[in-house]
Amino acid sequence: MLHPKLWSFVLAVAFAFVFGGEASASVVRGLTLEELTEEADCVVVGQVVHVGSVLNDDGTISTWSRVLVDELVRSGPEVGDEIVIETLGGQFGRVGMHVEGEPGFAVGERIVFFGRAVGYARFRPIGMAQGVFRTRTEGLVELVVPSRRGLLLLKRDKSGALREVTAEPPQPEPLQSFVSRIRALVEAQDARNDE
Repeated sequence: MLHPKLWSFVLAVAFAFVFGGEASASVVRGLTLEELTEEADCVVVGQVVHVGSVLNDDGTISTWSRVLVDELVRSGPEVGDEIVIETLGGQFGRVGMHVEGEPGFAVGERIVFFGRAVGYARFRPIGMAQGVFRTRTEGLVELVVPSRRGLLLLKRDKSGALREVTAEPPQPEPLQSFVSRIRALVEAQDARNDE
């Protein structure tokens, strides 16, 4: 069975092979905010403080981004003041690897992150770039800006066939409103799990 860490990479390569030329998107399951929250081991608001790439034993490159946690929305295993986000791709020496749909990070940016634990205080984004919401400030309001860049989102219809998600992209939303919606989802999901 294929290692889960490589699944997104294989999808991107398969997409490129099937459609010819370079891959312009990774094919992933489209997720709602409720599904992102349900699948996440942790949800944090934080600031990226360091980005660095590593060469893995299997020859792939991963980027590890350190994030200082400003607000813990859903607690997870080993979540403290800081987490590490692991993504596929990056630059290691003179060798580079790009995986379409994987989020990249810049030191200093603030994000809302939905992650699945893969090691001690180390997480992968849920649904590739779907699990990362960037923030920007307009006037005095910090807005959450969703991103689906580099992703082809699919969902199963009632007959079980895969269909492209064609809904309008989500619009920017005030950070505190967005966090309140996530907290409400976490409370509802926790209540269902306690029944």
